[in-house]
Amino acid sequence: MLRPMTEDADATLNSVDQATRLIREDILSGRIGPGARLKTAELAKRLGFSTMPLREALRKLEGEGLVEIEPNRGATVRQLDRAYITDLFELNTELRIFAVRRGMNALTLERIRELERLAAEYRGHPGAGEDEAAIETNRRFNARLVEFGGNREALRVFLRGWDTIFAFRRSYGYGTGRRRVMAEEMQLLIDALRRQDATAAEAILRMQNAAMMEDLVARIVPEG
Repeated sequence: MLRPMTEDADATLNSVDQATRLIREDILSGRIGPGARLKTAELAKRLGFSTMPLREALRKLEGEGLVEIEPNRGATVRQLDRAYITDLFELNTELRIFAVRRGMNALTLERIRELERLAAEYRGHPGAGEDEAAIETNRRFNARLVEFGGNREALRVFLRGWDTIFAFRRSYGYGTGRRRVMAEEMQLLIDALRRQDATAAEAILRMQNAAMMEDLVARIVPEG
């Protein structure tokens, strides 16, 4: 027979969840960058938690792929390499393709117009100083695209991976002209959705995946 959780255990669990959320937000917002050490003593002082829930929080974030924990070195924010970038982008793209194919028959003119409004909003963020706003608009555009597919679990997984990718985008930025091309890709995708052309939509998403992946790799992974 399971015994009820004690108040102390419940408080510890809540502390772990809170600490996990705060550290995750620091990583995803770019306040803690790739490769940064995550020392429990410093986190305890800054966040106001004891070391025990912080250690549990770091293990949870390791499971999410945001943190790496190594013996004798402790926890660090995950560095990006080609394999990790490839895995993230491939999953991100397959979920969008799945959503497009699943939701194609449920697309309405109202939904198409919503995507067009978001694409227009994205084009309105041309300056380098508006990267944060552009990232958020891009997130909303793609989240709605996946949401239209009607699978909540796919949306949850997509958003977690998307937020991880763009946490690193905040640190490394975009290559020259990449943002302009992304706006063109959005419009091409909308045009394919209007035509109910799932094959063209998939081709556009795969083309975007390849370009985005290589752009990020080029900015992170040293040549040679």
